[in-house]
Amino acid sequence: MLYTGLCCLFFLLVHPQTPIDDPRQNPYLGAATPGDYTEMKANILHEQARLQCEFAAAGTDGKAEIRNQARTYVFKELEDNLIPSWYGTEWDFNGISETPREGQIACGYFVSTLLRDAGFKLERYRLAQQAALYIVRSLAPAEDRLDWSGLSTVELAEKMKAQRSGFYVVGLDNHVGFLLLDAQKELWFLHSSYGDPAVVVREKAVESPVLSWSNRFVMGFLETDWLVEKWLRGEKITTQKPG
Repeated sequence: MLYTGLCCLFFLLVHPQTPIDDPRQNPYLGAATPGDYTEMKANILHEQARLQCEFAAAGTDGKAEIRNQARTYVFKELEDNLIPSWYGTEWDFNGISETPREGQIACGYFVSTLLRDAGFKLERYRLAQQAALYIVRSLAPAEDRLDWSGLSTVELAEKMKAQRSGFYVVGLDNHVGFLLLDAQKELWFLHSSYGDPAVVVREKAVESPVLSWSNRFVMGFLETDWLVEKWLRGEKITTQKPG
């Protein structure tokens, strides 16, 4: 079973955390302000409404083109604007912040909050509180999921090179976050990290301690027609739960 909240408390006890309020130790301080973030979300909603109208009125070929536009737009907004705004935000087991660098945010809430702020209609609290396996199942159909075990981070990154570039949600033994396989096939881990210094980070997958501590990697590709159409139709993403 994969759990989003059961993070490695032993590690935190034996490895003191780097102070997150020291810009010399935390390169993620000084990103967008909360006001900037509010504007980002408003801009996304405006563009989403425009594309939704065009999608509803389009024929089959037009729908395919708009779907591709929406896919490029929403995941670029996540990579370039929304997620970077959260860099340096403190991790906490019970963190539920909705504002970048104010309060704390747990790993599951980081995933659900960022997708909600990108315009996906989902149950932020309920999704975030599920085991990581069910977060992945909620966001990716079975044919768009991968389930690998017993890999080092180097092996994981190498194996991912054969997959589609783009955003993935990844569930670990006791954690959840995003993987980004860029156009050069470099694999990045974007997550609210419980490892030192316990903040939201973007790091190379091969260098991530948190990834290295996991035996299992359950991944769901996010840039699918299925999920993009949820965004374009304003349809709710159903939270998958045990049983």
